[in-house]
Amino acid sequence: MLRKREPIGRQMNPGPSGDKYGAKENNMRGNICTKSALLCLISYLIGCFSGNSLSSFTTPSCSPKSSITEDNYQQEKKSDDGQHDHDAVMSNINVFQKLFESTDKTWRHGYHWFYGRHLHRYRGKKNLAILEIGSRRGDSALAWKEYFGSNANIDMITYGGNNDSHKFDNPTINCANDESCGRIHTFYCDQSDAERLEKEVIAARPDGWDVVIDDGSHVPAHNIISFEVLWKHVRPGGVYVVEDIETSYYPKSTVYGYNFEAGISAAPPLNALSRFRQYVDVINRGYMGPSGHTFSLFEGDDTIMEIGFARNVMFVQKALKGTDSGGKSYDDYPKKPAILPGINLVHDTIKETLAIFREQSKMCSCHGDFLVEYHIPNQYQSPEPQEEEERGA
Repeated sequence: MLRKREPIGRQMNPGPSGDKYGAKENNMRGNICTKSALLCLISYLIGCFSGNSLSSFTTPSCSPKSSITEDNYQQEKKSDDGQHDHDAVMSNINVFQKLFESTDKTWRHGYHWFYGRHLHRYRGKKNLAILEIGSRRGDSALAWKEYFGSNANIDMITYGGNNDSHKFDNPTINCANDESCGRIHTFYCDQSDAERLEKEVIAARPDGWDVVIDDGSHVPAHNIISFEVLWKHVRPGGVYVVEDIETSYYPKSTVYGYNFEAGISAAPPLNALSRFRQYVDVINRGYMGPSGHTFSLFEGDDTIMEIGFARNVMFVQKALKGTDSGGKSYDDYPKKPAILPGINLVHDTIKETLAIFREQSKMCSCHGDFLVEYHIPNQYQSPEPQEEEERGA
């Protein structure tokens, strides 16, 4: 008696996980048969009379590459997963582009290719807070509200303080009747004034921000001042972004009424990119010998976990709180790094680097005769007394 057969294209044997391969493999089997229906029918009938199972049938018209195997299935599945991940990333990029289409973040700079990938994980975060330096018409403030949700706290700093003619309460902004606008706060403060940043902006948000974006004056020295003042108030796992770093390539220019000097070969802090590259040494200080962990350029720099450079953008990621599967925190690493011959020379270069850093910092007279005050760890300080730096009003 003939055994009852399953219809062509149905898989009878379970897959690797105990389930059937599913519709995808069924379609592939069906495709094999459609290439030569007659040969497939003959093969099927032969299999019926010989007692062979359907799962083992082959046809002369199907090449070995077309036969269905577990490896083929897993490879196809992996390929589909990769395509899914790519599509998901592109979806995040397009969402950002759509919401910010009225700002030059998208149509001019194409920052959606960066933001769509890096800020997506913060969407929907409870009690999220964002600070953006550089509010003008208020378009980006409204876009951030839409992007992060109406429960996000959005703080904006204007370009030039109280006298700036472009304020968020510009009547062209349709936000007066929106209750969520109560979570949008504007500060009239110059980003290069560290004292006002501390007293007015930081004091108003003592628990800090998850995301800080510098889209303000674009003066390289201002980028550095703002970052080194605000960084310690970025929450664990947060990100600090500096836009429009193109100005660091200009030897001499003017932007938003500020005269500045920079250039691709200029020393930091005139060149903001060069300054941020110096922070990489802080990340790697655990490999500078037994005392390397004390290497510091500004207060709070020990929490810098990652620095990245993208097209006209650079970003700094803050270290996460918590422990790994071994019960270790980020600060617990590196553990017993190798000490190579010549470690004393490393110590000498650390002292030289810190001395150079301090001298470079004195060049940061960028607004109101402002000079940044830097704290050098005691073990690296020069024995000669240092002149006290003055702060501008």
